[in-house]
Formats: sequence, C-alpha cells, structure tokens
Amino acid sequence: MNCRRCGEILNANANFCWSCGAPQHDATSPETIAVPVVSTAGSQAGLRSSAPSRNHVDQLVIISGLDAGRAFDITKEVTTAGRHETSDVLLDDVSVSRHHAIFTRTASGRITLRDLNSLNGTYLNGGRVEETTLHSGDEVQIGKFKLVFWEATQ
Repeated sequence: MNCRRCGEILNANANFCWSCGAPQHDATSPETIAVPVVSTAGSQAGLRSSAPSRNHVDQLVIISGLDAGRAFDITKEVTTAGRHETSDVLLDDVSVSRHHAIFTRTASGRITLRDLNSLNGTYLNGGRVEETTLHSGDEVQIGKFKLVFWEATQ
C-alpha cells in the first residue's frame, strides 16, 4: 500500500503515513466521525489545573486510554515507552509500536521526547514530532494513549 499524499510504501494496516503523517482512511466513508475542534488555550488551562500538588519527580500521567489516571515517574536518564513488555512506560495496545518513543533527561535536567520511527507517530499538543523538549502540562499522544507531562516541583 502507498501513501495517498507522498507515495511512501506503507504497511497494509497503517492508519497514517510514517513519513508525512497523512491519514490513510477514506474521508468519504460512512464510518468517518466528525470531531469538534477545541481551543488549545482552554485545554491547556484545564490540564494545568489538574497538576499534581506535590510532584517531587517528573511524571507522565495517562489521561485517556487504558489505565487512565496511572502515573509513571521519569527518574532514569532514558525512559522507554512502547508496547514491549520491558518498556518503562508500558502502553499495551496495537496502536503503539513495540519501541515507540524515549524520554531522555538532558545535562540541564530538561526532558526530551523522541519518536523511534514508530508506525503511527508521536504527537505533542496535537502536532506530530520527531524530537522535542517537554514543558509542564504538555500533552503527549502515543497511539490511543494521551499522557500529560508534569515537571518536578521543589
């Protein structure tokens, strides 16, 4: 199967192109669902108000998907995320690649997110990313899972 936008060769079950991010479903099909657009400013404000009150380590909290509410502490230099059983952030769903993404602590203490050439991509605040630095309240989407990143408070 080839991508509808860029022509890249894809897995037959791909929902999105790994190269350009274009959806691969038929937009005119009766199964297409309309999703309302929500202001980013409003959603960010809501996320910030739900921040943990005393967070002594950097955390990822699942806000949608299986295990909503579960928190993962980011304490290691490199934290892995994926469907593989050895992942530090185990996200058990076929929409997640076995080795999907990594969270890395930089020398300055910041946390970066890097996609590991996953099939469905990694998204930050609604936009597809290859590598980026995270800030408190950022929403990370990996497959069906949406997670919020919270920086440690002193």
